[in-house]
Amino acid sequence: MLHCPAENLVFLHVPKNAGKSVRHAFVRQAGLSWSFLASDLGISEAGAEQAMDQEVEVPGLGIVKPAHLPLPIIADHFPQTWATIRSARSFILARPPRDRFFSAIMQRLGEFADKRTLRADDPLVREEAARVCEWLDGRGAFATVEYIHFSRQRDYADNAGERIVSAVFPVDRIDLAAHWLQAEAGLHLEFAHEHARREPRKWASALQPVARILGRRVLPQRLRKVIYPLWRNSGVFADAAGRYESIDLGTDVEKFISDYYADDARLYLEAIGFAERLDREAA
Repeated sequence: MLHCPAENLVFLHVPKNAGKSVRHAFVRQAGLSWSFLASDLGISEAGAEQAMDQEVEVPGLGIVKPAHLPLPIIADHFPQTWATIRSARSFILARPPRDRFFSAIMQRLGEFADKRTLRADDPLVREEAARVCEWLDGRGAFATVEYIHFSRQRDYADNAGERIVSAVFPVDRIDLAAHWLQAEAGLHLEFAHEHARREPRKWASALQPVARILGRRVLPQRLRKVIYPLWRNSGVFADAAGRYESIDLGTDVEKFISDYYADDARLYLEAIGFAERLDREAA
């Protein structure tokens, strides 16, 4: 999470919901404090800022990444963080749950299986989706690092049936979040969605093994850093998220997503309704 003490404002980072874009804006344009996490972990504030994206061990909880903690986990294990959230205005971004699940599958395969250029319609995606659903089945709020991107969005909005956050915005209306921050906290931020996933076009899949060898074994690291973003934004790649809806993950997986994330679907509809109301008020 991010905390702006001067504005008494908290942003809760729901994994796979444009949180990095929000965080970059806050880091560039707002005054942040990490004292809440420093107190909970018993470390310096500078150490807490670094620990936000690292794996840390918490007694009674295990290994977690503090950046992505759901509210029930915070309430039980991070008392100063919880007190900070309860005393501040706060907001999250919500996303259609199936779209988010698909995106999380792609990230999981890239991060833990080294399949970073996999196409969304690859059979491995469907197989991994089934494995993830099996792990999630019957599970409540959790902070397991390897699966945190599949946590329920409702666990970042509610705790024990109580709505905790002040506002929920659709991820594709991040502009309204910026207007709300200006009106509520006098904080002017400019958000840019900088992390849209790219996948190789079907005709270019055969190029990937050669590109991987060049990138990892031939080109020096400094040159790789220059070439990689140019390569990913070239005509060899296309935006992937627009195809998620058209790809069938199988009857059992689709039903599981619908059931397990039913509250998330309602949360997203609530966010849309909130956005429409703000649009009407601004008209």
